[in-house]
Amino acid sequence: MNRNTQNLASPPRFRVVLVDDEPTARVQLANRLKSHPEIEIVGEAEDVTSANELVQTLKPDLIFLDIQMPKKNGFALLPKLENLTPQPAVVFVTAYDEYAIRAFEANALDYLTKPVSAARLAKTILRLSKPPVSETGEPHLVAKAGERLAAEDLVLLRDKSFSMMVKVGEITAIEAHGDYTRILLNEGKNLMMKQTLSLWESQLPAGLFVKVSRSLLVSSQSVAKIVRKNLLSWELQLEGAKEPIKLSNLESKRLRAAL
Repeated sequence: MNRNTQNLASPPRFRVVLVDDEPTARVQLANRLKSHPEIEIVGEAEDVTSANELVQTLKPDLIFLDIQMPKKNGFALLPKLENLTPQPAVVFVTAYDEYAIRAFEANALDYLTKPVSAARLAKTILRLSKPPVSETGEPHLVAKAGERLAAEDLVLLRDKSFSMMVKVGEITAIEAHGDYTRILLNEGKNLMMKQTLSLWESQLPAGLFVKVSRSLLVSSQSVAKIVRKNLLSWELQLEGAKEPIKLSNLESKRLRAAL
């Protein structure tokens, strides 16, 4: 009697469905989730078709979704969720890390790579309580106020209709352009995003990014070299960047002091 009363008083907060074509992977993830009493696994599926049937019936709060599966990959499930109100949150789980930097318009709460570590999964569960929301109303992987991202955390970068999910450590520098910022990535790519530099500064790892000026944040790990051009200016060369960034004497001094 007491046990039943206790269960009724403390119901699971999140009902979860696991979708993966590998039974072993589902077992491993389920075992990890046992450490989180707020999670209740209500169903499992091995492909998109069976997952859709299960989700439409059970209407879970969260789906842990594998990407690489036979016949249809995990992204094929997303349009089938649009008729649900509210739509379940989605966490992608895959052994193929290259998907993290592909452009996609997925309402993803997070992205985990196999094998899923206990510490990384714990961060995902924390995001469930109050997922950050972007200006468009979609889940956004930038940290909440007062919470800093780690180098291995993922952030959703958005440039008009183009989106890219990258690890924080792949960002080499961020330049301010009014209410927008230009994000430079370690493969020489860059994009413009409507987010202020001050907000980036409050969220990025303090030990990794250096505030060189009011308009520039630089990843200390991405600095290739700093070259003096004349008495008043220097050039910052970043790993993988096609063009250098011009620095003043003061900016160069601040960056060199932080390295």
